[in-house]
Amino acid sequence: MFRPQRGAHDRGGFTLVELLVVIGVITILISLLLPALERVRKQAQQVTCQSNLRQVGVHLLVYVNQSRGWLFPVGPPDANGRPTTLGAQLPRIQRWPVYVFTPAVWNPAILKCPADYEPREDHSYVLNQHLADHKVRYSATHVGGLTSSEIVVMGEKVSTVEDYYMERGDFFRVVDPYRHGAAYGSNYLYLDMHVSTTPPDEARSGVDPWDPPTDQGA
Repeated sequence: MFRPQRGAHDRGGFTLVELLVVIGVITILISLLLPALERVRKQAQQVTCQSNLRQVGVHLLVYVNQSRGWLFPVGPPDANGRPTTLGAQLPRIQRWPVYVFTPAVWNPAILKCPADYEPREDHSYVLNQHLADHKVRYSATHVGGLTSSEIVVMGEKVSTVEDYYMERGDFFRVVDPYRHGAAYGSNYLYLDMHVSTTPPDEARSGVDPWDPPTDQGA
């Protein structure tokens, strides 16, 4: 009896070798795409973080207009004559965001960076207490040889730190220079209210780059 031979085009499915080849190709493509997708995700988080800081800057400018030029609220002087801060040691209804944001709230969403998961005290940023110590107001154009575009007002904190202010001697404990990774650094709000990323190598051993080198504001 004559039985016609089946050609290659008559096969009903893939062989095991063909399936393994397809799976291998898909695996390679995924391994190539995942790092790129992760970079895109991190960049999107950093852009959102920058947007948050810009919005905080807008609210601080409103406060500036209501406070004769002072950038953010601080408490009365302590026993050594230094202003106390409206920070985590106070009840939440008395912390600085309540005096700056409208409606008054202690933990507005824009105080949280999307790359900062479950930050302590529900905020990702700290204010630069040096500016209050040096009596620097928003109108200052030069402080200790630095221009307003070089003076940090706010930056990103270590996630587990509860502080609201970066005070003297606390830079290396409080400030996180690598929130978005070693390649991207962290975001900073400056006195002229622009937001940018400061290279991490600005924080050299024993040097606090947030502290203007003089007590005299212009």
